[in-house]
Amino acid sequence: MTMSTDDRVAELYVKLGALAEERDALRAQLDGDLPAATRWLQRKVWRQAAALDTLNRRVVTQRFVLRTLDGLGRSLTADEYRAARAEIADAQLQERIEAA
Repeated sequence: MTMSTDDRVAELYVKLGALAEERDALRAQLDGDLPAATRWLQRKVWRQAAALDTLNRRVVTQRFVLRTLDGLGRSLTADEYRAARAEIADAQLQERIEAA
């Protein structure tokens, strides 16, 4: 799955915004404004926790599907596997699946 130019630009803006937030938090820390730096770090942890929760839910769902298929006594066909793999938007996850 390829990303459009607009999607890439939007992703770069998101990364740029995150880097600016981190820069501002580090500046606040250097200036002695620890509450501002702490709030930034707390928001970052909450975002990562939410992303991890989403990933864990996806893994649980995938395990359920695999157990169901095992219970049916069959595995995915090659076409079903390719179709499922093509639906994955995250490039790193695609690489992990292809490496396995």
